Amino acid sequence: MERILRGIMRYRNTTREQMVKEFQKVRDHPEPKAVFFTCMDSRMIPTRYTDTHVGDMFVVRNAGNVIPNAQHFQDEYFSCEPAALELGCVINDIRHIIVCGHSDCKAMNLLYKLEDEEYSSQRNRRLSPLRSWMWTHANSSLEHFKAWRNAGMQGPLIFSSETPLRRFVAYIDPENKFALEDKLSQINTLQQLSNVASYGFLKPRLESHDLHIHALWFDIYTGDIYYFSRGAKRFVPIDETSVERLTAEVRRYYS
Repeated sequence: MERILRGIMRYRNTTREQMVKEFQKVRDHPEPKAVFFTCMDSRMIPTRYTDTHVGDMFVVRNAGNVIPNAQHFQDEYFSCEPAALELGCVINDIRHIIVCGHSDCKAMNLLYKLEDEEYSSQRNRRLSPLRSWMWTHANSSLEHFKAWRNAGMQGPLIFSSETPLRRFVAYIDPENKFALEDKLSQINTLQQLSNVASYGFLKPRLESHDLHIHALWFDIYTGDIYYFSRGAKRFVPIDETSVERLTAEVRRYYS
């Protein structure tokens, strides 16, 4: 806590004045362009690796960058993730939703362990809110991963996206660069696109192509950021050789 207090003092003496100017600029007319879901991992700093600023994005963070599927909620029982979707995409008319997973995700490592029946037993889930959270809301990702792994990890996976009829194909880590838990993380990130689309209050905008869902994946060891390209059917590193092509894809599919 002392380090945080000292950090606040450095902020007051360095960047505070500039930030206040930015706050004043967007105070009455903020125009955020995206709702950004990512993991609460301390190594994930989305405003830094996207070079975004005050007023650019709504950011929602939790263990495992999970958006619970709407089927888990009835009546007035909800969680903060769908509330954030409503606040961002209905009330504030934001047109882009981004889900960003990452490598060496502790939540994904735990999800991978939930294959073990004892580890995932009801007794252990009751003792661990994290296990319960992942079992309840990310088990669909684990099942998708298990089916893909048992089939040899070569073939494509199929995910639904903006509508049940609008599906896309995904090849996961075809170069076999990443650990199994990281492959699970990529699958989990794509599964969240389906979960986002499960909410009825988003349906009119999704069906009219007025709202778009994207997936990013961050490799914390190299600093590389990957964009899931529906054209390439895979996560593509965003770099000098790909950025123009990916930009053109975004304009073509999501403008």
